[in-house]
Amino acid sequence: MACISLGKIDKSLIVIIIGCVFCFLNRLLNIWNPYIYKFPILTNICIAISRFLTVIPFIILKIKLKNINSIPEKEITNNKLTELIFNDSKDELIIQVQDKWKYLLLSAIVNIGETISFALSSPIKTNSWIWYILFATLFYYLIFKIQIYRHHYLSGGLILVMGLIIDFILENLQNEISNFRLYLKFLKDIFTSFYLVLAKYVMEKKYVSVYGFSFYIGAFNLIVLLIFEIFDYFFFKLTDYNEFFSEYNYKELLLIIGVIITQFVINITTLFTTKNNSPCHAFIILVFGQIAYYVNIYNKAIIINIILIIILFLSLIFNEIIEINLFGLSYNTKRNISKRGENETLEKSETFEESDESKENLTELKEKEINND
Repeated sequence: MACISLGKIDKSLIVIIIGCVFCFLNRLLNIWNPYIYKFPILTNICIAISRFLTVIPFIILKIKLKNINSIPEKEITNNKLTELIFNDSKDELIIQVQDKWKYLLLSAIVNIGETISFALSSPIKTNSWIWYILFATLFYYLIFKIQIYRHHYLSGGLILVMGLIIDFILENLQNEISNFRLYLKFLKDIFTSFYLVLAKYVMEKKYVSVYGFSFYIGAFNLIVLLIFEIFDYFFFKLTDYNEFFSEYNYKELLLIIGVIITQFVINITTLFTTKNNSPCHAFIILVFGQIAYYVNIYNKAIIINIILIIILFLSLIFNEIIEINLFGLSYNTKRNISKRGENETLEKSETFEESDESKENLTELKEKEINND
């Protein structure tokens, strides 16, 4: 048996790859440093708009579902196109659970908490995002009661160590350890991980589609941020709008559109990945995007990119896309657990067949004895 093998591979991996590409492009835009990034609240409004724009596929989905509901049930079951549409939306045909709005509101509040902590900690350079894998696993364990095995502990622990090495090389931790904003950045990542675990719960348990969830969160966030901006403009004066508009030009407009588009795709692919796999799989998209920050060819960038590639490899092990067949690390992956279950079922069925054959043979012997008598 090879030391390294592929785990369970399915179509959901395509969504993760698309998310990785657009996350990489989004981080490249960060390097070009759009002027809007100097104004964290305005940046968050762009992100909220990207979520709100899922209203377009959400409305299209609703129209398709309305048309499907008007088709006789026999035609629906024989329509292959309907099966494709229902991949994401069939849950919405089920009677909605009454308390779904409570969980949507909780998700929106957590997302606002993420937005605020991001705005307050934006100057911090420490790579606190690396701790997402720990926080997401913890929340996922508490809410979904998942099992955590040896390969999770090992790969997760190594990911955190590698992240700390990056910060020590860049001297981020040494320079920012006493800065209160550093802890706000960690808080932001706690909110992010809790938000995605809640997202999976709402989509999976409360039967809310990906597009619906994104639209509701985006609408709530956008309304809150716009209200805050109005108060800020007239009373708080936290943002210097005159400075922003004095530097605003067509190039900035194009960069803002690029930010919204890339964030739109990142949001959708992250939610689909979370729904179809787990919140921990979203970490793969995040890691791949970080590589864009170090595309410059100099000594530290090369070392950091090598470490990031190692982290990406470890994240694939953590999420069982790659299996390490050493020291029993792959024994409790979902694929191998499923295989053992299938083998046990096959063995039981063979045992039953053998027992049936022995019963038949015994019956034949008895009949022969009776005939001889």
